[in-house]
Amino acid sequence: MERNLTAMTGYGDLSDDLLIETLSRLPVKSLMRFRCVSKSWFSLVKDPNFIYKHLNRDENMRLMVRVTYENYDVTDPFNDLITCFFLLPDKTLTDFHFQDLEAEMKDHNPLGPCDGIFCFFENSNINLWNVSMNEYRVVPKHKAHLPCDTSIYCRNFGLGLDPMTNDFKLVLILTLYDSKRLSVHDFLPVAVYSFSTNSWRDVEGLFQMGHYYESNSTDNVYLNGFCYWVAWGHNSYDASILSFSMSDEVFEEIKGPNVPQITAYDESEMASWGIGIYDGCLSLIYSEESGHSFSLWMRKGGFWTKHLTFGPFVETYQPLGFWRKGEFILESSNNRLVLYDSRYREIRDLGITGLWFSINILKESLITVREHNM
Repeated sequence: MERNLTAMTGYGDLSDDLLIETLSRLPVKSLMRFRCVSKSWFSLVKDPNFIYKHLNRDENMRLMVRVTYENYDVTDPFNDLITCFFLLPDKTLTDFHFQDLEAEMKDHNPLGPCDGIFCFFENSNINLWNVSMNEYRVVPKHKAHLPCDTSIYCRNFGLGLDPMTNDFKLVLILTLYDSKRLSVHDFLPVAVYSFSTNSWRDVEGLFQMGHYYESNSTDNVYLNGFCYWVAWGHNSYDASILSFSMSDEVFEEIKGPNVPQITAYDESEMASWGIGIYDGCLSLIYSEESGHSFSLWMRKGGFWTKHLTFGPFVETYQPLGFWRKGEFILESSNNRLVLYDSRYREIRDLGITGLWFSINILKESLITVREHNM
């Protein structure tokens, strides 16, 4: 890869290798400005090898926080809630940057990211957004063909890369309501959107699934060609994990670790599963004792292993996601965002308060979402 990149710059000596290495460590905004230095630099920034070299740097890790809080502006009584996005640009999580969005995406739910690309959705309105390049694409609406006597109950999405074609895909799972049975339909229509063709394609047949998903759920992750969701039962709070192969476009239901299942509604808020990527593995954080202590489970070789536990805490917490090794983002019972370091058993207040939060871990990316460049 280095040899190919070196050839692009036109020098072919060791200084060229050092230049490429230096440029790969720069922020995306700087690289976008440097495209005008020369034709070779312009080509380098667009080269797939350089793009993925830049993307996969260990230090290329950011935290984006979506926070909703009350609007105390009495001049606008009809806008009682405000949603903002903050970007924390380094591992210290001390420097806050307000991240403005296009108006049509401000109230949308964030999904992802995958290689720096987010999906923002609200019902059937979908936008793709590269935060670092501030590029976005409006995804055409999917026209669903529904069985008789059914309507759309909720939509769930998955965003990932097909490693066989190197094409990004967006998966849409429709949970249907059956008006005759007055219950959720047993079959789920599935469609796939291809970035390269900018079009939807229905996956053949209907997927039968004994679980359904929360409305507009964003509790899903992508890893190594597969999307994963937490799936909840119809009449109880038992959970499993649903996987979807981006290449083969088939589903598989995965049993979770052997942990106590939720049996009461009042436990479901604080004693739930949360999935994510920890140390390069599909992982699950399980809330025990109604949010006072937690266990981290990692899936390796098809088996779940308890990696660590932390707590108990005097205060209750809701886990929001994984940060760096041994660190976890939690929401406190008094609606504050905190970082817990399990190695030193330390809790640090991140200085962000609100009614509710969601977090996304992203990498700066040079991958464009513009249609004519895909």
